[in-house]
Amino acid sequence: MTSGLDNLSLALFTALAPAGVVAFIIMALARLFAADHECAVRIDRMIALPFAVALAGFIASATHLGTPANALHVFSGVGTSPLSNEVLAAVVFLFLTGSYWMVAFKVNFPDAAAKPWLVAACLAGIGLLACTSQAYAVRTVPTWNTPYTPANLLLAGLFEGCVLGFLFLAAAKIPFKKSGALLLGLGGLGFLANIVVMLQQNDALATIANNEFTAAALAPDYPLIIGLYAVAGAIALALDGLSLRASFSNRHRLMLRIVSAALAFAAVFATRVVFYNLHMTVGF
Repeated sequence: MTSGLDNLSLALFTALAPAGVVAFIIMALARLFAADHECAVRIDRMIALPFAVALAGFIASATHLGTPANALHVFSGVGTSPLSNEVLAAVVFLFLTGSYWMVAFKVNFPDAAAKPWLVAACLAGIGLLACTSQAYAVRTVPTWNTPYTPANLLLAGLFEGCVLGFLFLAAAKIPFKKSGALLLGLGGLGFLANIVVMLQQNDALATIANNEFTAAALAPDYPLIIGLYAVAGAIALALDGLSLRASFSNRHRLMLRIVSAALAFAAVFATRVVFYNLHMTVGF
């Protein structure tokens, strides 16, 4: 099993980075189809928020490397090591999003430059999601090397990222029309599908064992965590749905979405901690 510090740092990374990527893509799409220049400028300012979420996750994961000097050795395995691919993808995504945000402070930032830049950053984000979802396909760790691992990570990122997208677009004072219901439905789909995946994963744990114990013994409270995830996630989506009512002021809408984002993060983080506690190698 990994240490408690490793568990927390990696749980933070996989709870924050995928959600930050999804939230960025949502804001990028809103920017690409912005109705006027003022909306586009407000979105450009708030691009810092999903960037900060992804960056916080990346910084948290760095503690897993032991010392900063080890970070240099990670890049030597690009193309052959899933971890190296993941780190490179994160660096590319963070560079594109961070540099875009800094350059976008220029009020007359032309769409001819902004839109291709955003598309490139979105593609880099998709690459990061793909690399992160495949980073745990380790044959010697049977509890991680299952189809449930990438599915859980991507679906949790979709759910939490949509909730964060609600919050960040509210911070940018972007009005929702039909897009609000679409975003809520997309987040709800990821949320429900993830519950199904986690329930199936919990059932599968009893069939995975080494010479000492079954995987189910590593996470006896997993059903409880899934239940808490379902409750917290449902409340988060309900608050986002409630915030779509036209009668709410921008301030009240923002407050609802802050609470929703906090619940979504707590729900996803709890399940990620369980995932890392499931670390079990073959044999012993």
